[in-house]
Amino acid sequence: MEFLTEYSNYAYTIGLVGVFVGVCLAMSGIHYLVVKPVSRRRQLERRLKKTEKDRLAKIQILKTLQEDEKSLVITIVEKIAGVGKLANFQRDVFWKPTTFISLMGLLACGGFAAGSFLKGTLVGLALGAGLGLLPLLVVRFRKRKKARIFEKQMPECMELLARSMRAGHALPSAIELASHEINPPLGLEMKIVYEEQRLGLSLNMALRRMGERVDSQDLQFFITAVMLQSETGGNLAEILENIGFLIRERLKLKGKVKALTAEGRFSALILGLLPFVVFAAINIMNPGYINTLFNDPVGPKLIFAALANLGLGILWLRKIIQIKV
Repeated sequence: MEFLTEYSNYAYTIGLVGVFVGVCLAMSGIHYLVVKPVSRRRQLERRLKKTEKDRLAKIQILKTLQEDEKSLVITIVEKIAGVGKLANFQRDVFWKPTTFISLMGLLACGGFAAGSFLKGTLVGLALGAGLGLLPLLVVRFRKRKKARIFEKQMPECMELLARSMRAGHALPSAIELASHEINPPLGLEMKIVYEEQRLGLSLNMALRRMGERVDSQDLQFFITAVMLQSETGGNLAEILENIGFLIRERLKLKGKVKALTAEGRFSALILGLLPFVVFAAINIMNPGYINTLFNDPVGPKLIFAALANLGLGILWLRKIIQIKV
């Protein structure tokens, strides 16, 4: 009996070890047969997407170099919206200006038709205006996001350009090196600049066009320094190092300002959302109490006055906490 008991214990232990080894082998098999190929495929897809984006950027280089003639509609939109050149403004989405304006018109007409059919002409006008401006707002948001990423990448890029020039590279070669070493969007813009000057455009003009595409004050420092150096001469590597140091200090100062104004920004957010949260809560708990605002003739006027005052208050708070650095 003792022998059988000891044998069963050994068998149980060996069985547990076998199960453990089997689980480990199964997990290893899953990793090498499923997880690793999927990870490699995703990495390959990311590389292909990046290559495709570079290819599309190259395609766009020559298409707008000599496009001086613009339609009246495009000129009006550029003046009213204040976005500079619309061709540069929407370059990140690789759309023609006419396609972009056509999309805005279709959305505006669709919103107006839907709103007029459901609620009336006034609602249709409001919905049409909102949907028509939606592409413009989206691209403006992407442009600002791109500018913020640019500011973070500029110091590293300036140091890389300075080191390349100290090593003996010319500025175009240094820009090409930066286009490979720096991640998008700055690396992609540097690639566009290099390709433009390689295809016959002057370096100053290529840099000026990059400044039109990107709304960044730090980038304007770099472009101005290069253009002045090309006319007056000087040690461009040292200038670029100083620009990189200046941009780093500005980023530090912006971070401090953002931390100091955090309380004001949070207060503006709370004060802006509080009326809507209270309105929704009262509407859920006691709908009849809120319906008086809509049924009484004075209600819509009070709602309009409240929204107008709320908008003015938000703009005022934004003005107070907004510090230009």
